[in-house]
Amino acid sequence: MEIEEQKCQFCGRRAVHFAFAAFVCDDEKCMEKARAERGGPGGHMKRKVEGKSIVIIEDEK
Repeated sequence: MEIEEQKCQFCGRRAVHFAFAAFVCDDEKCMEKARAERGGPGGHMKRKVEGKSIVIIEDEK
């Protein structure tokens, strides 16, 4: 799978990065949205320590 074949999960433009478990474009706002959604660096491990699933379910957002 090529990143450039994917769309940014936040604005729909062509993705150029895969960061924080999301395909994102070059826009800093989209990168920040991906970081916030994931919980920042290590966000999945923080969820694990809290006894929560590391998979974020849509209902939790």
